[in-house]
Amino acid sequence: MRFEVKFPAIHLHIILFVVFAFSLNRLQGQSALHITNYDKKEYRAANQNWSVSLGGISAVFTGNNHGLLCYDGAEWLLKPVPGKSIIRAVLYDSSRVYVGLLDEFGYFDIVNGKPTIYHCLSTTVSNNLKNQEYWRIAKHHGKIYFQSFGSLYVYDGREVSSVPLDFPILLLIKANDELFTQRIGGGLYRITENGLKLLEGSEIFADTEIKAALTHQNDILFCTNSMGIYRFNGFSFEPWHTAVDAELKTYNLNTAVETQHYYCIGTILKGVLVLDHNGQLVYQLDSKHLQNSTILSLEKDKMGNIWVGKDKGISYVAFNSPVSIHIDDTDKFSCYSGVLVGSYLYLGTNQGIFRYSFSSENMLTGKTLVTGSQGQVWFIKLIDGKLYCGLNDGTYLLENDKLEKIGFVSGGYNLEKFSKEKDLLIQSTYNNLVTYRNNNGRWEQNKILQGFSSPSRFLQVDFQQNIWVGHSIVGVNRLQTNSNVDSIISIENIGQEHGLNFQTNRIYKIENRIVIPTGSGFLRWNDLNERFEPFGELNAQLQGFEKAHAVASLPDDKYWLIKDDEWGLFEIRFGKANLLYRVIPDMFNMELVEENEKIIQLNDSLQLVCLDNGFAILNILQLNRLPEVNLPPNINDVRFWRNEKDSASIKPRMTRGMLISPAKFNNIRVTFASNEVIGTKRYFQYTLEGMDGEWSTWQTSTSVSYKRLPPGDYTFKVRTLNSKGILTPAAMVKFSIQPPFFLSWKAGILYICIILAISGISRNRYKKRIKQHFEQQQRQEQEKIQKEREENERVIMRIQNERLRADIENKNSQLAMNTMSLIRKNALLQEFAAELENMKNELGYRIPNKYYDRITRLINQNIENEHDWETFQKLFDQAHENFFKSLKDAYPSLTTSDLRLCAYIRMNLSSKEIAPLLNITVRGVEERRYRLRKRLNL
Repeated sequence: MRFEVKFPAIHLHIILFVVFAFSLNRLQGQSALHITNYDKKEYRAANQNWSVSLGGISAVFTGNNHGLLCYDGAEWLLKPVPGKSIIRAVLYDSSRVYVGLLDEFGYFDIVNGKPTIYHCLSTTVSNNLKNQEYWRIAKHHGKIYFQSFGSLYVYDGREVSSVPLDFPILLLIKANDELFTQRIGGGLYRITENGLKLLEGSEIFADTEIKAALTHQNDILFCTNSMGIYRFNGFSFEPWHTAVDAELKTYNLNTAVETQHYYCIGTILKGVLVLDHNGQLVYQLDSKHLQNSTILSLEKDKMGNIWVGKDKGISYVAFNSPVSIHIDDTDKFSCYSGVLVGSYLYLGTNQGIFRYSFSSENMLTGKTLVTGSQGQVWFIKLIDGKLYCGLNDGTYLLENDKLEKIGFVSGGYNLEKFSKEKDLLIQSTYNNLVTYRNNNGRWEQNKILQGFSSPSRFLQVDFQQNIWVGHSIVGVNRLQTNSNVDSIISIENIGQEHGLNFQTNRIYKIENRIVIPTGSGFLRWNDLNERFEPFGELNAQLQGFEKAHAVASLPDDKYWLIKDDEWGLFEIRFGKANLLYRVIPDMFNMELVEENEKIIQLNDSLQLVCLDNGFAILNILQLNRLPEVNLPPNINDVRFWRNEKDSASIKPRMTRGMLISPAKFNNIRVTFASNEVIGTKRYFQYTLEGMDGEWSTWQTSTSVSYKRLPPGDYTFKVRTLNSKGILTPAAMVKFSIQPPFFLSWKAGILYICIILAISGISRNRYKKRIKQHFEQQQRQEQEKIQKEREENERVIMRIQNERLRADIENKNSQLAMNTMSLIRKNALLQEFAAELENMKNELGYRIPNKYYDRITRLINQNIENEHDWETFQKLFDQAHENFFKSLKDAYPSLTTSDLRLCAYIRMNLSSKEIAPLLNITVRGVEERRYRLRKRLNL
């Protein structure tokens, strides 16, 4: 699907002049015109083009054998009538193109300058249209007339009606707001509301055919195919004689159109005869210029130029171009210099000096080679009213077309003023620098400057009379002469230490300043610092021409700044640069001489362009008179598509003046056309704001594509040149590549919601984790505290146990000490008792019984002392944690003696140690132990 963007309507006139054009009859004395030929390979339709009509937005409509042919300044479009082929007549009117065919007539709707839907009008006609071809369509008093040889119909915008005819008619002819037709084999009739009215005296045309009508003052010129042209003053007819009456009667006149300055007569046999309004022949355009001499139709545009429909192709002829290009096919020379002296133009070429006669109408005739000038001519210029020229073998004075040698050093590249005070000229040559002095009104060689020898093509003299020379190949030197100007006393090679960081030999002056072009900006010589520095103030004003590589100086502070792909004429005064004209040389296949790029002022209005294969003359005065239609180009079509494999395109929606395209359709193709057709080619510059950094180089393509554009807003701009070579305003279209859904605002809202949800969940989880972490920390802290508490408790317990153990050990120690004390005491008492017993037995009555019994009782009382037992029991309980109570609770039948025995056994006392404590024998202890085991069920 193809999408065409609708923009505000622009009254487009296809203006095929432009600043430069191609000289038709080369060096034949004709003023400049330009011809562009289109063949069927270019417009992709049939050869024959029967009718031409102009109108709409940059549109030319042609009735072709294959259908309706449309050209919008960018591309050709063929629109056939369904089921039909040849269109004989076309007429553009109010967004419609009316067409006439075999057995049918109707119209196409025109949208954006292109034909779309066809509507047949003849279906409403009841009459039989069989085998009738409609050859002419005319608009008259708001109505559209369709004419065939046998019928005439009129369409008022609502319905079609028939104009009654009593005889067959030839063609519709319109002139002076009147509509005419001719009876076949008869006279001429005026078409009125009441029918056809015969013009008295028109019977003279019975044996010829009236093909067209022109206006002359207040009269009408009727053009016949075999009787020439007749003038009609409203009452009578008389021949209107021209310089080509015989040709008009024999070449089979077929059509005619008038422009502001010319009558253009189309013939069947000899192309187009262009007459001025006095009937004088100005041009004859035949098959050498138009590809074909059979002219089927002519139509003028608002610039006074004509479209030509031919038996073979289509042509566009632009008259009165301010520039004529002269390429001599016989002497293919390169032009190096030139000068206009009176009525003669002298050219210095690589083949010699050519002289042309130059008329007041700027016409060139009578080329002559000046005798003795054969070979390379470097310059030819007028100095003090005399003509000087530099040839390969020296420098000459040219007077009365005769050469007189005045300089004897070979290869005089130039001749420049050196010093007004010393009345000297200076010249660079193949070897030396040479001065010239004025001798009785003529300049002659004076001295060869000693101390410097080098071929120097470029030569400039600064305000301090320093001589700047550029070597023939590369290198720049600054030279100083002695006071006598006969030798060089200082030679300074300008290089990096002087700010010149590249090799060049080009040296120029702008506003009396020494400058060097770098290709990226001009350098100027700073006399105080004695070095080159960027000429920033000037570069900033040159609109891209700071990249120029050559300068051609003209009088009155004008300079041509020359780039490879364009030239610009500037007025540079007091540091201000004003661009006057711009030229793209490739438009006209122009190429300057390499290393000798020159554009020379001939007089106040004419400039000579020195070409590699000829020369051109630019008429500035005529250029200034051109109407300046400063309209932007048309943007005809904007199409978005997905990718190369999927070429489906879409119709983007328009929102607030901006085209909106989905993310997937991020490839765009823009087609555009010029409002002014300039030269042999049309050039455009474009930029895409939002992507490109600057304007493109000049392009001939009328479309541009951008692929894989990232999402964003863009503004596409395109501009071209107007008729004066000045940039037109830019046409623009704004569009936006929408981001994919995952980058759209809806997705953004969704992302925000998701982010908020995730954030909420994350926050909750975070809070939960924080809580868990806090709880874990609390648990860990509590566990730590608990561990510390337990540890403390264990420590305390250990300390307590150790203390208890120590206490128990102390108690045990006390118990042991107490027990051992009791054992020793009881053992001692038992020994006392035994010894007392022995003593009683030995002494008898000598130991009274009273004392014996008292002592024995006392000993027994101490052996079985309850206080000792209680102390022992107390100490034992302290050491063994209520041992007796627990044992008593477990074995209630145990006696005190049993408990005492258990305590002694617990202390690991032997029977021998227990016996004294119980005051029994060892055997008695064993017996008691036996009885105790029985009681304990052991």
